[in-house]
Amino acid sequence: MTPNPRKNFQRTALTCLLSVNVAFAQQAQVDISNWGSITAPVYGTSETGVYAGAELFAGPNKFGSYYAGVLPNGRKVTPAGSSLQVGMNPLGLALTLDGKYAITSNDDEREGGLASLVPGSPNLGGYSVSVVNTATMTVVSQINTGAYFIGLQVSGTGPYTLWASGGPDNDVKVFSITASGVISADPTTPKVRIAPILPANAGYVSNYTPDPAMNTADASGNKPPIPTNFSRTTGAQTTFPAGSALSPDGKFLYVACNGDNSVAVIDTNTKTVVKQLPAGYFPYTVVVSPTGSKIAVSNWGVTEYKFTAPTYGADGKLLSLGTTPNNQPQGFFVPQTSTTGNNPQTSSLSLFLAPAGNGAALAATTSIYEGAHLDDMYQVGDTHPSAMAIVAKNGVEVVYVAKSNSDSLGLVILNDNRKLPDFDLSPLSMLQTVRPKIHGSYPNALAVSQDNTRLYVAEAGLNSVAVLDVSTPTAPKLLGRIPTGWYPTGLAVSPDNTTLYVTNAKGVGEDVNPATIANTKTAAPPTGVESISTAYDSNYIFGTLQKITLSTPDNTTVLANNFAINAPADTSVVPAGDGVVLSWKGGLAPFVIQSKPNLTADWAAIATTNGFSATLPVGAATRLFRVVGQTQ
Repeated sequence: MTPNPRKNFQRTALTCLLSVNVAFAQQAQVDISNWGSITAPVYGTSETGVYAGAELFAGPNKFGSYYAGVLPNGRKVTPAGSSLQVGMNPLGLALTLDGKYAITSNDDEREGGLASLVPGSPNLGGYSVSVVNTATMTVVSQINTGAYFIGLQVSGTGPYTLWASGGPDNDVKVFSITASGVISADPTTPKVRIAPILPANAGYVSNYTPDPAMNTADASGNKPPIPTNFSRTTGAQTTFPAGSALSPDGKFLYVACNGDNSVAVIDTNTKTVVKQLPAGYFPYTVVVSPTGSKIAVSNWGVTEYKFTAPTYGADGKLLSLGTTPNNQPQGFFVPQTSTTGNNPQTSSLSLFLAPAGNGAALAATTSIYEGAHLDDMYQVGDTHPSAMAIVAKNGVEVVYVAKSNSDSLGLVILNDNRKLPDFDLSPLSMLQTVRPKIHGSYPNALAVSQDNTRLYVAEAGLNSVAVLDVSTPTAPKLLGRIPTGWYPTGLAVSPDNTTLYVTNAKGVGEDVNPATIANTKTAAPPTGVESISTAYDSNYIFGTLQKITLSTPDNTTVLANNFAINAPADTSVVPAGDGVVLSWKGGLAPFVIQSKPNLTADWAAIATTNGFSATLPVGAATRLFRVVGQTQ
């Protein structure tokens, strides 16, 4: 294992990386003269009344709208257009073909049954599906039974058929929605169960059947030791259906099975699984080409979940579980992964072919590696490929994949399965190599305009939607950003390309506490719900659906919502700009401060000192430097 650099402070030479010239995209220049002046946007603001003098509290209703507020980290959300509260943690979003209804799957496993605190709201916590009238922006019906995760597809022109991935229920649920927007379970086939294809006797935590011995006590009354959430009686047959996509003719539904490393194909007429094939590790979602013949699956990747040392009987049932030495965790390590083959363990795309659009004849073709080199410190979760979209224009088909952990979009030309360079979405660009790379946009949802000229990218870390010009599918250009609510997770474009719908998983945070007594010092602050009842906690957050009339995006609002530049109150505190001051406690004396302009240049001494502080020369803040001391 690579030594942890955080444990190497005893070495005689201590190397430090100092910030170099940085610039925020589409924002005022941030460089060595002011990079220490970056603050939260609420810096210098003030509450009113009895709380005057305190910076604006986290919560809604701060900037002229209930859904415009302050987040716990001091950032602002000022969502464009109009917003409507829906259920908790909305991850899935589908728009009916006629644009009349937007449907959200609200995928929160906690807070079930707790009601919204917004007066008149029909929303309840926990898992649910909401149907919203897009003209009036009102919730017209809701389902509060079952579990859901991301995948949501709708067909028909009223009445409609809705296919909702069931996540932990290991099924796809089927609903009917009337022309007036009333949702109900399909009367004949309310759900299609998807069974795992991973073997049940190969150690997979997701698929096992326990032998009765696992539930039998010994002479002392002790049953065999088991890990958390292990079932002694039923075991697990997990597929965890996630993202999905309908074929262009609506005959097949493709479903990524996140817990089974597979993709399932459902015949929408018979409502049965007609094909299921291995995909990469932890598949997230699916896209289908306009002809219906090419299918791509995004895979989070990294490693597999297995029991340490399982023993199975001749019937394939799990007899016992071994333990690690001394029954201790195995420790921290860089996972052993693969980057090639049809289904590599690391972040990837799995590509399939459906001849003439026939999903029942689906066959694997190849995979595209979308990962990064893993290490023990900076890159531990890989690039996390998630949402995808296909831009098709002038005979060229390009699949875009959101690589959430690297602030970028991967591009693959489906015509020849050729990988193109990633498109960087980082709002902070470093002009010189700095490790680790600064991240912050976290793209996690995509949508393409009906004319294939615009790609919309939900940026969960910036609370925004990036707008890209993809008129040339292989050469995207960033046009600007649209402000959203807190943590956008889903996107849909109206049939006429004039309106964008966005789901925001956390809306504007916790609802306003109705128990608040205005201007009373003993009252709770005007936001937060913890004081109402012990049933409420910090997870009590409802999401929102946002409706935006599309126009030219601006280039200032989003980044201004995420940071501000203010003159430092104390310029002697590092980092406040150039003329950097170093201070330390005793233990290394005398020592020399060395610097160099880049990683390949030689070190050169710039100062020698015996004291307890030193000021670097002007310009040193643009360089790498190290402190070299004597061994004690």
